[in-house]
Amino acid sequence: MDPSNPSAMIRALLPKTPFVLKTALLHSLRLSSTSSKWDLKTELIVRLIRDFISSSKPNPVSKQQAGSLKDPGIKGRMWISKVTLERPEEDDVRQELVKAIDALRTGNEKYTVPEITPVEAEWTGYRAEVDAKSPRPDLSEEQHYEELMKEVTSDVTFLYFHGGAF
Repeated sequence: MDPSNPSAMIRALLPKTPFVLKTALLHSLRLSSTSSKWDLKTELIVRLIRDFISSSKPNPVSKQQAGSLKDPGIKGRMWISKVTLERPEEDDVRQELVKAIDALRTGNEKYTVPEITPVEAEWTGYRAEVDAKSPRPDLSEEQHYEELMKEVTSDVTFLYFHGGAF
């Protein structure tokens, strides 16, 4: 429901008229459980919001997941430069990981030794003098990185790891 659209607001509230009248009457007669604690306006707002939330039909998980899979793309006030760090030839990192895990073992725990794979990452930075809906420029990833570095004003770098299945 778009609050700036009066007809949508009327269509949403019109069927709730009996509910609003009942709430107002019970509050006025001090028969509601909150009439001694809330004023009429508060009670109407809270009960209407609760009614809207509880009477809406829950979406199936598949619909919720489909909604979360929509990629809005890269746009706005940010530089994004994608990079892939290739898999190293040596196995030192994995050997150190296995040593650390084995040092923490307390019994017969079993685990699968992970494969070493390429790491995908993004350099992210502020992009000045564009509006929030500006599309990403059509440049190579190297050019994106160069443009990002032109706007860097500090030596600070954040290393951010996030989880998720891609």
